[in-house]
Amino acid sequence: MKNFFRLVRFSWPYRLRFGLSLGCATLVAMLYAGDIATVYPLLKILFYNENCQKWLAQEITRYETEIRKIDTRIAEVDFIAKVGAAPGPALKEHFRGVHLLKEARQAALLELERRFDQEPALLGQPNQNEVRDQAELDRRRLDLQIAEASLNELKWFSDEYNKAPKNNPLDARGRAHQKEKATANNWLSWYRWAQPQVNRYLPHNGFQTLLLLLGVVMAGVALKGVFLFLQEVLVADVNQLTLFSIRNHFYRRTMALDLSSFGDQGTSELISRFTNDMDSVAMGLNTLFSKVIREPLRIVSCLGIALWLNWRLTFLALILVPVSALTAKRAGQIMKRAVRRSLESMSNIYKILQETFQGIVVVKAYTNERRERRRFYLETKSLYKKSVKVAKIDALSDPVLEMLALSTVSIALLAGSYLVLNRVIYLELGFMRLQLASKPMAIEDLLYIYAMLAGISDPVRKLANVHSRIQRAAAASDRICALMDRRPQVADRPKAVRLGRHCHAIEFDQVVFGYQGRESVLRGISLNVRHGETIALVGPNGCGKSTLMNLLPRFWDVDSGALRIDGHDLRDVSLRSLRSQIGMVIQDTILFEDSIAGNIAYGNRHADRSAVIASAKKAFAHQFIMNLPEGYDTIIGERGLGLSGGQRQRIALARVMLRDPAILILDEATSAVDIQDEALIRKAIEEFARDRTTFLITHSLGSLQFADRIVLMNNGQIEAVGTESELRRNSSLYRRLHEIHFQRDTA
Repeated sequence: MKNFFRLVRFSWPYRLRFGLSLGCATLVAMLYAGDIATVYPLLKILFYNENCQKWLAQEITRYETEIRKIDTRIAEVDFIAKVGAAPGPALKEHFRGVHLLKEARQAALLELERRFDQEPALLGQPNQNEVRDQAELDRRRLDLQIAEASLNELKWFSDEYNKAPKNNPLDARGRAHQKEKATANNWLSWYRWAQPQVNRYLPHNGFQTLLLLLGVVMAGVALKGVFLFLQEVLVADVNQLTLFSIRNHFYRRTMALDLSSFGDQGTSELISRFTNDMDSVAMGLNTLFSKVIREPLRIVSCLGIALWLNWRLTFLALILVPVSALTAKRAGQIMKRAVRRSLESMSNIYKILQETFQGIVVVKAYTNERRERRRFYLETKSLYKKSVKVAKIDALSDPVLEMLALSTVSIALLAGSYLVLNRVIYLELGFMRLQLASKPMAIEDLLYIYAMLAGISDPVRKLANVHSRIQRAAAASDRICALMDRRPQVADRPKAVRLGRHCHAIEFDQVVFGYQGRESVLRGISLNVRHGETIALVGPNGCGKSTLMNLLPRFWDVDSGALRIDGHDLRDVSLRSLRSQIGMVIQDTILFEDSIAGNIAYGNRHADRSAVIASAKKAFAHQFIMNLPEGYDTIIGERGLGLSGGQRQRIALARVMLRDPAILILDEATSAVDIQDEALIRKAIEEFARDRTTFLITHSLGSLQFADRIVLMNNGQIEAVGTESELRRNSSLYRRLHEIHFQRDTA
């Protein structure tokens, strides 16, 4: 997960958009909980035919009662302060009096309730005596509540005094009661102000109130949809901008790697990380910015209301949450391993596709289509098995977590049903009693809590596959960051100097080099080349000619020895100043899917069209370019598809000429062209090589006519250096190569 959150930090520049999406998600969660909260007034309407007027009148009565109870508590605090904080005879006598008053009022209330329940109910409207008895019942209930408030205040003081006899909590207690009274008065004032407006504008009929409630719900759902749309759009914007930054940073770090890193990873592996792995990261980021933010807010909104209604019952319902968390964690660990194997298999498929399509001519020439189909079939079957395993883990996590969520709601429903049916506040467990409510619950209270817990189950269900998606993204992030963290072995030193244009000499001083993990390819190469000199490198295959030239632009660093240009060790100069002076034409000509002018101008992006045409003329490419349908604006296919080998080589040579390098490296530049093209290319090279230090790698001894010196290499060492006549006279190896060349040309 560490690497995934490293990639998440790329979203920091877009924190304003994310903050707006977070605000929209918060409003969505609040409206979601508000929609569910309408269950309570709905139950009140359906069970008791209540309306807004009745509810408001009940709230006013409730706060009036609460204020009278607070006044009673304040009076008790004042009495205790008057008679003395220490329990004395007066306080004990007062306590007994309050207790007896409470007992008397409770007995009178029970008697009135018994008589009221025994009287037969009349059909139709209640009679006058029944209304009078109900009013008396309400009055006596209020009297009992006031007596209980007074008694509870005295009990509180007794408990506090027994805990700390020297402390005097009366002042703080009095201030707390005054604060409660002020809050209750504020609510009472607001309700009294709203009562005339409610009585005037809102419906009195229960059915009409129900219609109004449904209208409010529909408006809330519509408003929630608007904020949900805004949140999704903002999340998509942040997600794509984050991916934009990650892709560009990843590409920048990849382009900064040396050639050995590209050889180790392989092109198909790199493409897989830029495509398939990046898609997995994109899915994880989208999940993180949307579901991981929005769904917990919905849970918190519903859970907050449930805790406010009955925190004891809600905590009991959450007893299985740790089990759900452990289950999700374990499933995520298994998912991450499975996804990593799946991504590796997908990389292998990219590798097979790249090799097959690039080598399609060889595949068809050797009639190996069946073999390649078999190889592709086996790898895709392996991917199928690994993907099915990932799908099984993902599919299994959903029902398991959903079952745990349902169990949570069931616990709350069963426990709450016990309280409602038995009209108690304790849950009897045999060996213990568990208090789950502060007062007896009505059926609508239980259903209200149940609705809130059911509202929690929906976002929990949507979060069930979040962990698996995040683990997929984490596995992909590990692969991306592993390459992103890779440091190039060839890089500028902290105080690298800028290399001036080459004008003196190039010196190879006891150069030793070997590719990583292999034996040395070059062994003690020493050579001094003057500026403007043309050096031809010849020798058997694998003797190290191309490797030696790849050290000059510093594609690799020497293992020992030194390579100097004008007295500067290449390791002490900046790569940009070094490579800007070197032009290379290699055997495998690389052209890009662009116009011919764009391919030539690749060597100098600031060159205008006239400079491009001038370079093409120097490379003897202007004539065939003008014969193309759109001339220099002709778009060539991938890797120069549609052009002959000689035409591609001449475009590559024009690209080098436009760069105007001080050092020219030609690696088998005429090996894949016909005689006519070879003659043109040789002529162009000979003219362009004047006043430049040129290295010519060739197996064709006919290309050595304009070389000042020939360096004969064998087995990673320089065997001889001299002109052609000197080597033919002094080197048996050169004579053998010359004879082979002569016999080939004669044949």
